[in-house]
Amino acid sequence: MKAPPYQPSIDNVSMLKRGGSAPVRLGDFVVKSADPKGGREISLRGSSMTSPVGADYAAYVAEALQQELEMAKRFNPSAALEVSGTLLGTDIDTAMDTASGHVEARFVVKKDGQVRYDKTQRGSYAWESSFIGAVAIPAAQRNYPVLVQHLLASLYSDIDFQNALK
Repeated sequence: MKAPPYQPSIDNVSMLKRGGSAPVRLGDFVVKSADPKGGREISLRGSSMTSPVGADYAAYVAEALQQELEMAKRFNPSAALEVSGTLLGTDIDTAMDTASGHVEARFVVKKDGQVRYDKTQRGSYAWESSFIGAVAIPAAQRNYPVLVQHLLASLYSDIDFQNALK
């Protein structure tokens, strides 16, 4: 099964708009090589969920970031500022009562080859789950974009990130 397409967060887009006016382009987004699943799939009670974009969840994060930058009118493929990233991990625990998940990535902002920002951010979220797999698995699938929204909110709210984009 595929993760749902990313839905931009209005709160995230608002944070980007308030964070400065310099245009940004995307660099490479890769998966940390130590990830045993290569960032290609998330196990949900024996089922596998894959990214609907690219070959892995690093591409999902990049696509999410680009969508929100575009909505904030901050994306420009030829901008001097470049944001790249490394997906360090992503997982979902479909526990019986409360499910939870996380996504963690290292983001780097460069301008003219000079590093202006280099930090790891994490997004996590919990939701009501069920003993019944037919309920718990779709709920986990639906909530993956929310995990990524939380990851990006943590990035955008970081004052060092905001300053790097000025």
